[in-house]
Amino acid sequence: MTASGNRVQNSSWLAGAGALLSITACYGTLGLIAVLSMMGVTLALNVDIWAGVIVAFAMLAVIGVTLGYRRHRNANPVRLAVIGAALVIWAMYGAEAIVDLLGVPSTIVELAGFAALVASAYWDWRLRR
Repeated sequence: MTASGNRVQNSSWLAGAGALLSITACYGTLGLIAVLSMMGVTLALNVDIWAGVIVAFAMLAVIGVTLGYRRHRNANPVRLAVIGAALVIWAMYGAEAIVDLLGVPSTIVELAGFAALVASAYWDWRLRR
């Protein structure tokens, strides 16, 4: 295997890690704030930075899946990852529009985006094997 092939093989964890870090940054932070609030600790959280971190990890997942494309040449996991990241970004920055256009809470769209990211990372991982 070439040096380039080794880099692609070594990056097989990137898509899954990006998806899980994005989910953890979102729901893990909510859980931590809830637990701290029950203990009487109050935190001031900049939601713009928080959303930016979630989106950055989602984009890391897309990059990881895209690196896998070089190995398996199947564009469908990349398409699914892009759709998932787009849904997450829309949920982070367009929550009011989601409710107005779809009539559903933005959390549903956010969960669909995270599910698409996890599914694309798993699909990419299966194709690399």
